[in-house]
Amino acid sequence: MIRHYLQVAFRVLFKNKTFSVLNIAGLAMGLAVFTIIMLWIKNEMSFDRFHDGKDRIAEVMTNQEMSDKEIQTYPAVPSNLAPALKKDIAGIEYAARVSWGDTRLLSLDNKGFVEYGLFVDNDFLKMFSFPLIIGDKENALKEPHTILLSEKLAKKYFGDQDPLGKQLTVEKNYSCKVIGVFKEVPNNSTIKFDYLMPFQDYVDFAMGGMENWTINNIKTFVKLRPGVDMAGVSSQVKLITQRYTDQQPHASLWLWKLDDWYLRFDFKKGQYGGGGRIVYVRLFFIIAIFILLLACINFMNLSTARATQRAKEVGVRKVTGAGRRSLITQFLSESILIAFIAGIFALFLVQLALPPLNTFLRTELKIPFGNIPQISVYIAIVTITGILAGSYPAWVLSAFRPVKVLKAFKLTNDSHTAWIRKSLVVAQFTISVLLIIGTLVVSKQIDYIQNKNLGINREHLIWFPNNIPTEKGETAYQEFMKVPGVVSVSRASMTFTGANNRGTKVSWQGKNDGEEIFFNFLAADQDIIKTMGIEMKEGRSFSRSYSTDTAAFILNEEAVKRMRLKDPVGQEIELYSGKGKIVGVAKDFHFESLHTPVGPMIIECRPDWTWVFYVRTDGKNTAETIKGLEKVYTGFAPGYTLDYGFQDKEYERLYRTETKVSMLVNWFAFFAIFISCLGLLGLTTFTIERKVKEIGIRKALGASEGHIVSLISKQFLALVLIAILIASFPAWYYMNEWLNQYAYRYSINGWLFVIAGGTVLIVAGITIGIQAIRAAWIKPVESLRSE
Repeated sequence: MIRHYLQVAFRVLFKNKTFSVLNIAGLAMGLAVFTIIMLWIKNEMSFDRFHDGKDRIAEVMTNQEMSDKEIQTYPAVPSNLAPALKKDIAGIEYAARVSWGDTRLLSLDNKGFVEYGLFVDNDFLKMFSFPLIIGDKENALKEPHTILLSEKLAKKYFGDQDPLGKQLTVEKNYSCKVIGVFKEVPNNSTIKFDYLMPFQDYVDFAMGGMENWTINNIKTFVKLRPGVDMAGVSSQVKLITQRYTDQQPHASLWLWKLDDWYLRFDFKKGQYGGGGRIVYVRLFFIIAIFILLLACINFMNLSTARATQRAKEVGVRKVTGAGRRSLITQFLSESILIAFIAGIFALFLVQLALPPLNTFLRTELKIPFGNIPQISVYIAIVTITGILAGSYPAWVLSAFRPVKVLKAFKLTNDSHTAWIRKSLVVAQFTISVLLIIGTLVVSKQIDYIQNKNLGINREHLIWFPNNIPTEKGETAYQEFMKVPGVVSVSRASMTFTGANNRGTKVSWQGKNDGEEIFFNFLAADQDIIKTMGIEMKEGRSFSRSYSTDTAAFILNEEAVKRMRLKDPVGQEIELYSGKGKIVGVAKDFHFESLHTPVGPMIIECRPDWTWVFYVRTDGKNTAETIKGLEKVYTGFAPGYTLDYGFQDKEYERLYRTETKVSMLVNWFAFFAIFISCLGLLGLTTFTIERKVKEIGIRKALGASEGHIVSLISKQFLALVLIAILIASFPAWYYMNEWLNQYAYRYSINGWLFVIAGGTVLIVAGITIGIQAIRAAWIKPVESLRSE
């Protein structure tokens, strides 16, 4: 019986080649898009899930409540916290301090490379599943001046030799002994590093050997004992800082569980605010389901459109004894066969699409051919798709009444199903309009971000790490200025794409008792304002002509506003670094993502606290200018390479996720429209076949071809207009919700809806028009031959 069903199914496929190609193409495209999205979602959901006991791992976060009840959330905590947590809270098994991520010059035999790594406590190795290939995890990183290398670095420095016990020079200052090699960190890890060194070395090197409870300057991770409740420990952690100091009365701690690190990093009012990458995961999951549904709807409409050609077949089968159940089985067999053929083509399309997609997304997505459970899931999805796509046509075709279809060769009792087909077309184009409007809004927001005046001139601006010794900094500055093409040079303590030094310890005249403002601090040299292209509102910028400027400050407008200062220039304020006078007020400039409003900023003239150089060029011969900069740089920092970047590219990196989403939604909108048009093609064909004699009679009575085209087209274009109206409000509502995550955003206007609706109407009109014109060209003698 199964063999018979398959034989008939193959005959039908080859008999109706155009119909079969359209059905297979629509399903294959839908399954391919669905598969790609699900592979991406699987990769997104896999981040950090490879750690043993992942449900017990968390990062300690700080909530800092300001005097205006605003709450700032960040991962910085005191360096003393980790030992205190292990001592005071029984439910914590491991606690590790971790640096923010450090680049260090590692040298061997006078050959050096700048590498990226972390300084960590020994508990870090016990907490996370970063296995050692060589070395003792239990005792690693307890001794100072030791280092663990990744497989890649071990191979890079020592080749095939055993690296254990070998010496590397760090920053040309001291030697460290290689005590082990760890496996490469997986791509789906939020914690990245190529080497690990003892945290005590970081205390000695970067913190001057000083640790205290008043400064939040490092990260801390904990792992709970088995069976311990995360929420319970989080409540115990909350006020532990106040046990050891009275200098942080408004700081509270909480545990951010590992499952949320990658997907849920949006914080509002001291807790998760509902944003982060999980929003895009949910969005694309919905799109994947919609695309697959569109493909199924397309299959239904195309199948019912060809139903008149199978009416006689159904009548004959029923007369010869076939029951409705066997007919349904036959038609479902055909749809499942088409689905499996489409499924095979879909895998082929996915395999072709993954290499460029992986390059664009910077991922390593691949089809898990060797994973039997996952392939089984794919087969199940294809089977369900075939059943879902074929169920409605099977129900319609199997319901034909033999007497009527054999007598009149036409479909009967179709009026009660017409609304279903039309509803499916409306649903298809509603989804398409939603995607088009979403695409336009995302694109407009990206354009708005890229073209917004940030208060900084990012054109022809190069930056690179400052590895030049502090005492040679001023001389190096003078030499950089001599390089042809250099307009100005400055040193800074941030990259202007995210603040990295914040605090509340600021005093000024008129400050109320207990008043706290969360300031951003920028250390820089005298040319920071000029080099970055920041405009001054009042006062002056720093100058080498004033030796006292090393104790001077420049505030931005937001700082002046929050401090309620009148005539701020000349007033004295006090920071953790000491007292000084305000010499100028800069206009507000963006130093973080546009997701965040401009915060209060205090700029200090402290070149000795900087770690990055900024160089503005004339943009005429950038390659030669970079060569000149590199020559000066390597002269002052031998062993280092000039690892430079362009500031405009850094801003692009800030919004890389949005850019990727915009591009993907563009493609998905295209596929949605294409598949929807196939469905519309099916319904148009179906209607024309039912009205072929009516069209013939109208032409015989003198109707023009234009009248026939208009008669056929208007009812379908009405369906598309209904879809546009249905889609408009939810599109406006949800895209406004998405835009609300930005402090600075594009305002949606009506033209977007006109463009989206017009695009869909034009594409649908072309699809309908082609079929309508073909119908209008049919000669009446051909359509009325049997009458």
